[in-house]
Amino acid sequence: MESVSDVCTRLWDLDHNRLKKGKDYRIKLTGNRLFSFVNREKMENIPTYRAFLELLDFYEAETSEPKEETERQYDLSRAFLNRCLETDVMKEAHSFLLSRDLVRQSYKKDFKELLYELWFELQPRPSGDGTERSAFEHVFVGETRNGLVLGFHNWVQLYDEERLGNLNYKRHRPQACDNRIITIDFTWNNNNKTFGSFFLGTSPEFELAIYTVCFLAGDENETTVILGNKPATILTNAYRVNGQNQIGACYPKFEKPERKDVHVPIDHEELIIPIDVEDTDHPRQRQKRKCCNCTIL
Repeated sequence: MESVSDVCTRLWDLDHNRLKKGKDYRIKLTGNRLFSFVNREKMENIPTYRAFLELLDFYEAETSEPKEETERQYDLSRAFLNRCLETDVMKEAHSFLLSRDLVRQSYKKDFKELLYELWFELQPRPSGDGTERSAFEHVFVGETRNGLVLGFHNWVQLYDEERLGNLNYKRHRPQACDNRIITIDFTWNNNNKTFGSFFLGTSPEFELAIYTVCFLAGDENETTVILGNKPATILTNAYRVNGQNQIGACYPKFEKPERKDVHVPIDHEELIIPIDVEDTDHPRQRQKRKCCNCTIL
C-alpha cells in the first residue's frame, strides 16, 4: 500500500501554482518586515489564490466574538473549494484517500462536502468555552485570545496582514527554517506569536490537500513526509466533538539535522487537550462518516 509520505511527495511535485522564491516573492530575515516583495498581480491571476484572498476578509480574529457564517461567507468558501477541486494536487489527494477507503467515489459532490465539513463547519472550540470556530479560520486565518495569536499558519495571510500594516515580524528561528518552511515570532494587532511555522510559496490548494491527507490517513499527531527531497513533519492535532475527530491545528515543522542540540517546540498555544465535547444539541452534529466498511472518526 502506498504510504502517506509517498503521496505527500507527489502533492508537492504537483503544486504547479507554488510561487518561486526570488522570482515571485522575496523575504528578508532582518528588520520588522518579512516579505520584501510579492508578485501580487500573479497571485491574483491564479484562481485559487484569488478565491482564497476574497475569503480571508470575512473572518474576525478575536475568539470571544460570536461566530455565525453569513450567506456571503458560505458562497465564498464554496467558490474556494470549487477552484481547489480543479487542481491536480487536490485530485491526487482524493485519489489517494479513495484508495484507502477514506472518501467516497464522488469527487465534486461527496469529497467537496467532506472538505467543507472538515474545514468550514463551525465546531465547539477545543477550550470548551462555549464559542465556536472553523478549522479554516484557525489554521489559515488565525485567531487571538488574551494577547496571544492562535493558529495562523498560512504564508499568504501572513504577507497580506503585513502588507496592510497589521503584522510586525520579529525574528526567525534558524534551527527551524529552510527554503520550504520558516518558523518565526511576530505580533499581529499587538497579539504575540512565538514559533509560528509556515510553508513558503505553496498554493492554498496544496496546503488544504496535504493537511487533509495527513489528518485522515497520517499518523495520529505527526506525519513524517518528504517534500522537495527533504524530510519535514506535518502536525495535525485533533480534538473530539460528539465522538468525532475534528481538526484542531495543522502546520509544518522542520528541524535542521545538524542542530540536534536544539529542539523546536510545538506551537505551545495550540496544544489540544484531548477532550470530548458533549454537545448533543449542537445544530451541526453529524453521524460518523462511513465509507465501504470503514468509519472515519
